[in-house]
Amino acid sequence: MNNHISFIDCYIETPVHNCVNDFIIKNQSLSTYHMASTFGLRSLEEESTPKAYVILGSASHLSQNLSWHKELAQFIDSKLRENIPVLGICFGHQLMADFYGCEVGFIHEDEKTYKEAREVKLINDCYDIKKGTELTLAFCHSQVVKNLSSDFKNIATSNLFENEIIQHKSLPFIGIQAHPEASMNFLLKEAHENQENSVKAKRDGETFLSYFNSWLK
Repeated sequence: MNNHISFIDCYIETPVHNCVNDFIIKNQSLSTYHMASTFGLRSLEEESTPKAYVILGSASHLSQNLSWHKELAQFIDSKLRENIPVLGICFGHQLMADFYGCEVGFIHEDEKTYKEAREVKLINDCYDIKKGTELTLAFCHSQVVKNLSSDFKNIATSNLFENEIIQHKSLPFIGIQAHPEASMNFLLKEAHENQENSVKAKRDGETFLSYFNSWLK
């Protein structure tokens, strides 16, 4: 196993390499970048085994049942069973939750997309993140994990949704509905947050990612 993190971009319209680059620079992590939704899994299958995978967000929805959804989930399942840690962010969180039997669906019938910063609170310990921790995080999504299967435990909740952060009970997978990698540009221009909230969400997102790094050590 090599000492790098593999980032899997599931974009449909615009890649999120700027957010990935920011993550890499701030955490000084050796990394690779893969566009699985656009170019398939070949680059993932051919690279040497990383120390972790990060599955990023997507404008696609699981209800579309695209061929690459199942292929990516099956690939990640095989790596989890080799005990390689995986962090699922937004779509990545939903993808693997769905694969392991959770209910994923639209928040509302009108398929409204939430773009905002909101507070989540940990209700269980998760590695170095302790119960009671409160984080303001950036969000951009219209689907959520509505109900957990018996394979998961809930880690964090908010005043809007129950399953904000989840953890698989036997496999090294953590899923988060938020975008801890979100840029200030997204917070200010897309989510229309004020400067104070944007700074807090950016800082708390980086805090969460630092927990992820400590999990890998």
